Amino acid sequence: MADYNYNEVNKLPEIIRELRDLDKYRVEAGVLLDVGGKGLVFLQMIATVNEFGTQIKAKNGGSLAIPTKLAKGKRPADFGNKLFIPKGKSVLAMSNGTGLDVYFILRKSVNIPERSFLRTAIDNHLDKLTDLVAHGIQEIIAGNMTAMELYKRLGDALKLRIKANIVEKMNPHNAPLTIANKGKDDPLVDTGSLLKSISYRVISNEI
Repeated sequence: MADYNYNEVNKLPEIIRELRDLDKYRVEAGVLLDVGGKGLVFLQMIATVNEFGTQIKAKNGGSLAIPTKLAKGKRPADFGNKLFIPKGKSVLAMSNGTGLDVYFILRKSVNIPERSFLRTAIDNHLDKLTDLVAHGIQEIIAGNMTAMELYKRLGDALKLRIKANIVEKMNPHNAPLTIANKGKDDPLVDTGSLLKSISYRVISNEI
């Protein structure tokens, strides 16, 4: 005659409920927090541009003014009439008494290369994430974990992997002007706002 663990039998309805609850939720991970005073919409736009790459074109046949370190975050209009375009040059400069200081580089368009850090968090680590979920289901069957706890564990893993991608992503490298302005070649890290904005949330599929 088989021996029964009555504690495990009594947990069976709860285990079945938690397994069914796996269909009730989904986890979202990415740029979800508004940090650094940038605004969430702005941070999500920055994330999208880097994730897929894009080309930014000047409007109405004009030029994009790309700041050098001398501009210190200002726009050309902030300098009034002090800036001018030297003959034969595509820059906005200002006289320093003995020569010219370049404050902005003028370009018709700028290409931002693809630096995927969201999709690759899953694509490059799919086996580990699959193992995490499989182990979590085993824990639910054993009565040691809930569906919500499994989704939170998965969310934590995605958040950590996305943040690691932001810090580790070095290719394509920053342009020389960007490196000069930032003082480093760290494509996805500048003020740290994008890194700090990464989080996850578990969402109910039930309406």
